[in-house]
Amino acid sequence: MMRTQRVREGRVELEVPELESFRAPSGDFVPSLTPVFYNPHMEFSRDIGVAAVRVFGRRLGRKLRICDPLAGVGVRGLRYAAEVEGVEEVVVNDASEEAFGFLRRNLALNPLPNVIPRREEAHLLLWSCRRSFQVVDLDPFGSPSPFLEASCASLSPPGMLALTATDTACLAGVYPLACLRKYGALPVRAEYSHEAGMRILIGFCQRVAGIQGLSLLPLLCHSTRHYFRVYLLCRRGGVREVLREQGYLSSCVCGRRSFSRRPEGGTCECGRRREISGPMWLGRLGERGFVEEVRRVVEASDFRLRPQELRLLELCAGEAEAPPFFYDSHTMARRGSLSPPRLERILEGLRERGYQAVRTHFSPTGFRTDAPFEEVLRFFRG
Repeated sequence: MMRTQRVREGRVELEVPELESFRAPSGDFVPSLTPVFYNPHMEFSRDIGVAAVRVFGRRLGRKLRICDPLAGVGVRGLRYAAEVEGVEEVVVNDASEEAFGFLRRNLALNPLPNVIPRREEAHLLLWSCRRSFQVVDLDPFGSPSPFLEASCASLSPPGMLALTATDTACLAGVYPLACLRKYGALPVRAEYSHEAGMRILIGFCQRVAGIQGLSLLPLLCHSTRHYFRVYLLCRRGGVREVLREQGYLSSCVCGRRSFSRRPEGGTCECGRRREISGPMWLGRLGERGFVEEVRRVVEASDFRLRPQELRLLELCAGEAEAPPFFYDSHTMARRGSLSPPRLERILEGLRERGYQAVRTHFSPTGFRTDAPFEEVLRFFRG
């Protein structure tokens, strides 16, 4: 019989597989070893999820129906039901018999009348609930791509699609053919690989939603630990405008990069061959006002947060509407055989020259700017 333990997260108490039984030799907890999925390291992600749904519910101004189709022990769905005001119903589903057993026991520990437990294949559940939910939270182990079409079908616009991707190695260019197979796009290996991977993920979601006449726009996106997490506003129509902001990245190892609606390879100014990546989303990575409101909700809540986690939301707000693809100060300095200046000095210098310059959450040594590459390089050499 599986050994279990009780944990408390947010306002819910949970019975989960005993965490000590599923540790690697290094001592780290390995969620993939558990027969029923529960990852304590994702508590911060779930805290942000609760805050994001609260903010979205306030903006929508109506009661929410929420679906957690890949629930595991049910922690996300139960927290939404317990911690978000104005939730009419939360459908918490898992096809696994063991997971469903945990889900039922956790519902007994937290008697929430607005939670409906289901045991169905996620695709069938979502397709059978067409245009039923204002929020769908897709949190698979691995890629969300197999569940996207059904998730979009179950959303009732205006709605919000929240999803997690843990196959970051695929999206960030370690396995380019896997990325092409799952997301229909070629990734890139560079200092900004994770940003490119997130943009590939968003672009794929938008193309899938577009088939159903729906448009998806990023409200909040972050890359944390081993996963990408995105919150997308779902609207009816507007597909053409969204697709106009998709395109291709043409990049070179020298650091130069450009964007285009169609793939444009060729030779870089430095004489090397340029690499093509995409298609991907080239627009903003969030809505600044939404991210700032989420941060205020998180700060005012009783979540067990660390300072660096609040800092993440602050950085996400600052760069939400900044130009795509950051520069890494250490990489730029190496290209010029220089010592890297302090990041604050870089930001101040670029702003003094009339350019936008902000930090990025993707890298502690990264910055975004609308300055051309040659101007950035000239600044470093100066």
